[in-house]
Amino acid sequence: MRKRIEAILKQDIPYMDSTRSKLLLIGFISLYSFIFINIYAPYNINKWGENYYWEFILIGLSVFIFTQFILRTLFGPKRFKIYSLLPWGLMEMGLMAVIFELTYSPPMRTLQEQISEFLLTFWQIGLVVVVPYTLFLWYAQINQKISSFKEEIQFNTKGTNGEGIGELLILNGENNKVVLAIKYNQLLYIKSAGNYLELFYFTGEKINKELIRMSFKELEDIIKDTKVIRIHRSYMVNTIHISTAKKTKKGYTLGIQYIPEEKIPVSFGYKTDFEKALQLKRMSH
Repeated sequence: MRKRIEAILKQDIPYMDSTRSKLLLIGFISLYSFIFINIYAPYNINKWGENYYWEFILIGLSVFIFTQFILRTLFGPKRFKIYSLLPWGLMEMGLMAVIFELTYSPPMRTLQEQISEFLLTFWQIGLVVVVPYTLFLWYAQINQKISSFKEEIQFNTKGTNGEGIGELLILNGENNKVVLAIKYNQLLYIKSAGNYLELFYFTGEKINKELIRMSFKELEDIIKDTKVIRIHRSYMVNTIHISTAKKTKKGYTLGIQYIPEEKIPVSFGYKTDFEKALQLKRMSH
């Protein structure tokens, strides 16, 4: 159970990387917040005056633009994982609460009153922001899956008779339900994660990761393409997507197409099989 939770927390969130995604996130949260404030009037804002509606929205908008386009570019992760998005979201809400406190709170209060007021403000901001933030992530995830599914259908329709291009890798989960079906040439590499396997593959220009409960031994019995080989007790790789192979004392370090930041090891025990696979790859070109 613990490993399952850890694997979930380490999942990538690829649909918050592009400028378009960030702008959609900010716009959706701003629109939702404006509607929410007009309906529920938190802080008794309806008694403050109409201008305060816009001031609250503009402060939140400014914070999100700063955190998503400036702070994230300078210090933040290039790609969020679930465990890194959670503290990032808390930081954004905390920054809003600080600005609200500095802007609207009366002076000459005790430290205890300031802390109490800050926590209340933080809580109320959370009530406004968490819902649209979560809804957007849910929408973006579904939209990405639909897009990937459409691309997969197009890809299958255009399939040719070339080696490995038309063949599907089909993986079943519980109750023998199909969890993943991709063409072998879409598969980049596979990584062990306890009792699970992380399969990295591409659809169009997007890199996807699928978490499947399965062992390498079970997977090796399923894989039919000889270009997908075991290179380490924790890794398998599709040799057609190897971009670089740097020799080390114990084996090799591989670079993979589409994800150059990933460095995958070839261990000593699999070194000979890997070198044979490389020779076959050269002969096929």
